[in-house]
Amino acid sequence: MARLIPVRFLFAAVAVAGWLAVCSCVNIPTTYAPPIQRKPILGPEVGDIGHFIAMSDARAPAHIVRDISEAVEGGSWRWTRQYPTLRFVLPTTKNLSLVMDFSISNETFVLTGPIVISWWVNGRLLDKVRYDSPGEKHFQKPVDASWLKAGADTVVTAELDKVWVAPDGAKLGIILTRGGFQQ
Repeated sequence: MARLIPVRFLFAAVAVAGWLAVCSCVNIPTTYAPPIQRKPILGPEVGDIGHFIAMSDARAPAHIVRDISEAVEGGSWRWTRQYPTLRFVLPTTKNLSLVMDFSISNETFVLTGPIVISWWVNGRLLDKVRYDSPGEKHFQKPVDASWLKAGADTVVTAELDKVWVAPDGAKLGIILTRGGFQQ
């Protein structure tokens, strides 16, 4: 003899099935519009010469003009000599600051004492700063837009008043990590 299912269980089962059917019906579009595309004013570089470079970047040698080691040390920095010079190509000239992150070695500082670095942009003296202690340093100063030209080489030189000279004649200046122009 067949057993009958109570009516209340039947109503509950129909209610749950109806609820599941309603919840599973979602109107999801099959295509989406792409987001609005915007080019950053100073974003990642696509060519070899850009507005900012880390010394560990594979494109760094293209920025180096003179007095910066070819070898990357510690995976992130390079030794300089007395006149480290870099070149940059700027997409704009408005509201830019020259930014340099570097260190002065404890070992060389003991022998040289305080150093003065003259910061030059396209042959014009931007600033002259005395560094009285070793360690990590950050230089940042706005550059007059009239000194710069968008799309052309911009040459930056850090002129050190003295460097450490090794017994074999090798000269060591500062430890350069990164530099360039930022808004």
